[in-house]
Amino acid sequence: MSLYFDVTKSASSKQLSGLLRVSGKLRQDLASILGDKLVPVVWNSRKQRFRDSEKKDVIDLLETDHFVTPEIFSSQDRPGYIEHLENAGVQSAAIFHDSIPLKYPDITWPKSVAGHPQYMKDLARFKHVFSVSKSSQDDLIDHWNRLGLSERPTLSTLILGADFFDRSAISWAHSPQSPPLLLNVGIIEPRKNQSQLLDVASRLWDAGLRFELHFVGRINPHFGKPIEKKIKIARRAGHPVYLHSKQSDGLLYELYAKARFTVFNSIAEGFGLPVVESLWLGIPCISQALPSLTPLLSSPACKFVGSVDALEAALRNWITDQNAIEEASAAAGQLNLSTWADTATTLLDWTEQS
Repeated sequence: MSLYFDVTKSASSKQLSGLLRVSGKLRQDLASILGDKLVPVVWNSRKQRFRDSEKKDVIDLLETDHFVTPEIFSSQDRPGYIEHLENAGVQSAAIFHDSIPLKYPDITWPKSVAGHPQYMKDLARFKHVFSVSKSSQDDLIDHWNRLGLSERPTLSTLILGADFFDRSAISWAHSPQSPPLLLNVGIIEPRKNQSQLLDVASRLWDAGLRFELHFVGRINPHFGKPIEKKIKIARRAGHPVYLHSKQSDGLLYELYAKARFTVFNSIAEGFGLPVVESLWLGIPCISQALPSLTPLLSSPACKFVGSVDALEAALRNWITDQNAIEEASAAAGQLNLSTWADTATTLLDWTEQS
């Protein structure tokens, strides 16, 4: 039995994104368990076949094999893809992330908006679908209900790992700077809500509070330019705000090592990786009250907010109250968060049962 792992998009992409992080880390931990039984594959739409992404060999899927894709796709851009899986009889599974393009089409990549409805419909033709949160799974079920689909795969959740960085390495390196450094991680776009965070920070700076605000993320070419301009205007006005659009894991590690806490006031997420990755490193986080995360985290280490006023109050508290931030930091260090090894094990449990 082999487990074929779809890397059709991620094998050729150079961008750092949450989806690529999911694909890369899950593949890494699956390979550490399965060895050469984990085979990364890419789909060739012209030949309508899979091939080994490393050896380039054509793959013949068998009924005894398992196949999983963490990618977003549709039968519109991968003709023959679903039919090939069905005809082979392979045990197929997909990882579903979110329905954001359907909920927020005005601020989502046009290509994603166009293809996402078909993608969510195509998922019903797999034998199993993992959702990265219960809220994402509920969205998928609601979509299928609206389509009137009667034949559906089995469903379960797949909690993503928090351990992207080595916690033991950063524990000795972490030395929060003064004035406090606040860190926001995510692509620069309206959904991530950096504009709101900058407005709140500006009010606190004007009120005399001293802190730095660092944004780390590439610029969304469709929607990110106005936010980039707003950050640059605030910088020219003398505010200590910094934009790192050419991000790297090394840069992000350095900023984590200096951060007092992180802020993630995104409007919508399938899961919310930056929150759990921050907490894994022992760095508290102020987060939007996301349906994907609120059932998982109930600790002083993660302060959930539901309004701009609550966000401002939370920032003010952790910037000015040393006891509060120390309590939150200590709580972060005590959290029992899922690792990518846990995620891989959950997926492998499915292969053993199917």
